[in-house]
Amino acid sequence: MKTHATALLLFLFSIVALQAQQSSFFIGASGGGNLSKFKYSEDLAELYPSTSSVFGLNGGAILGFEIQNFTISSGIQYIQKGGEYRTDNFEDESGTGYFTGREKLHYLSIPVLVGYRKYLTDNFALSFTLGPSFNVGLKGKLDEETQYYGTDETEVQNYTISFGNGLNDDYRATQIGFQVSPGLVFAINNNSKLTFNVTWDSGTKDAFNPRYKDANDFFDTFKGEQRNKSTIFSVGYEYHFKFGDRY
Repeated sequence: MKTHATALLLFLFSIVALQAQQSSFFIGASGGGNLSKFKYSEDLAELYPSTSSVFGLNGGAILGFEIQNFTISSGIQYIQKGGEYRTDNFEDESGTGYFTGREKLHYLSIPVLVGYRKYLTDNFALSFTLGPSFNVGLKGKLDEETQYYGTDETEVQNYTISFGNGLNDDYRATQIGFQVSPGLVFAINNNSKLTFNVTWDSGTKDAFNPRYKDANDFFDTFKGEQRNKSTIFSVGYEYHFKFGDRY
């Protein structure tokens, strides 16, 4: 029995040692651009039948572990989101109108991602990561434009968008998304790597603050949800602290 226990301990130690030789802790940074838009449901989808993306920037710090071919990573990112939405022609007391809204929103995002890297050579790998993202709203701006038939005048209004749980806060303070991200990894040397990723980040629930919706008569007439969707393009750098030599 003692011999079997010793053999098992040696086997487990060998596995841990092998993984340590192929594992590292890494820190780094990433940045790039992204396209974001809103997806509406129910009455809101009928009210805003036409939506389009707005361009934003992203960047921040990353950290994680690479254990053999698997990665666990997180960090903190600044990201600009938002969207543009338009009505069809409508009738009101001023005549036939056409409305356009454009929002630019600012967030701090904390992703928690699990990934896999398939090394095709010692210096090149295909990667795939997925996991939730926790987005903390900072501030936002809404630009509204209404045009009326038969006049050259355009009504323009600008608003500040707030995040929180109060009656006057437009959006939830924290919004949860889910990310899927394929990419490429290039090893510069034994410690440094460049990454190129395309990430699809979709909101998992309504972005509107529930108390704000309950207090606003607009949502009695126009029911539905608004969710954030972003396509994020980023270039990153990782510096790896090896637990053992990988190559």
